[in-house]
Amino acid sequence: MTHFSASALYHSTRLDNAIADLAKAQVNTLYPAVWDHGHTLHTSAVLVKAGGSNRNPWLHTPLSGDILAATVKEAQRQHLRLIPWFEYGLMVPLDAQIVRQHPDWLTRQQNQAMTDDPQESNSPLAQLSKAIKGGQQGWLNPFHPEVQQFLVNLIGEVVQNYAVDGIQLDDHFGLPIAYGYDPQTVALYRSTHGGQSPPQNPANADWVKWRADQLTALMAKIHQRVKAIRPQALVSLSPNTPDFAYRKYLQDWSRWVDLKLLDEVVVQIYRPELDSLRSELAKPTLKSLAQQVPLSIGLYTGPFGHSKSAEQIDQEVAIVRASGYPGTAFFSWESTFGLFH
Repeated sequence: MTHFSASALYHSTRLDNAIADLAKAQVNTLYPAVWDHGHTLHTSAVLVKAGGSNRNPWLHTPLSGDILAATVKEAQRQHLRLIPWFEYGLMVPLDAQIVRQHPDWLTRQQNQAMTDDPQESNSPLAQLSKAIKGGQQGWLNPFHPEVQQFLVNLIGEVVQNYAVDGIQLDDHFGLPIAYGYDPQTVALYRSTHGGQSPPQNPANADWVKWRADQLTALMAKIHQRVKAIRPQALVSLSPNTPDFAYRKYLQDWSRWVDLKLLDEVVVQIYRPELDSLRSELAKPTLKSLAQQVPLSIGLYTGPFGHSKSAEQIDQEVAIVRASGYPGTAFFSWESTFGLFH
């Protein structure tokens, strides 16, 4: 459930009905987005201390109540697991208040650009993404100590203050390989490489591994904080497939599984064709990982207003079950159980 949907349901007093409908549909877990566009779904002391804003970015008014607290309450009433989803991860709009307060928290590409390659911005997909996400997106620097502390505190705050069943990160808790050329990261790299600068090729294998290892260290800090507050809380991840996540976003989540940093994985297998879905689910690496950690499959049910047919969704769920995976998740509530379903 996106930040927008949770906010709209709360302010229209339909939140309880929506969650009751999920329970009737035999859904057992709800992942509401709590970190989006540099804002939180709840009143966050951590965000305010860092210079961010607790204003609702969709309704443009101060939050009249705690949406996350209301969502937790309704989920408990319906006996659903409630796992807050830090949807945006490291991604943040360039015009977000927290960025204005801490411009040095953003990482950069080799040409010092803070956002995507302008050559890609004219594609229809990029334009759609920009429209949905609201302007140009930068990336918080996961190698910056202050950013690390902010993220650990932001996530720990939710586990500390709300009766949640865990937290979830996703593919945005990674970094496109083009990034990492900001002064902070370059200095850190030089300190561990005898003064040598990072390779000019962002896809250099050693440079990719070094950054991926730093991200793994941050994931370990997050895991440690969550478990210190509530040992039974789940640390969930919804990544892309392992090879793609590592090569494109420095997210070495196969290693995270080996290190027991994850209690649950929901792999995004968003495929338009059924044969492509079957092919991905049959890959040995995914099968092997499913033997090490509870691993479910995330399906994309289409954009709001243009969702996939119920027949196609049923077919995809049947393929997941036939492939031996224990569960299915749907992105997102809007196009699966939303206003027009």
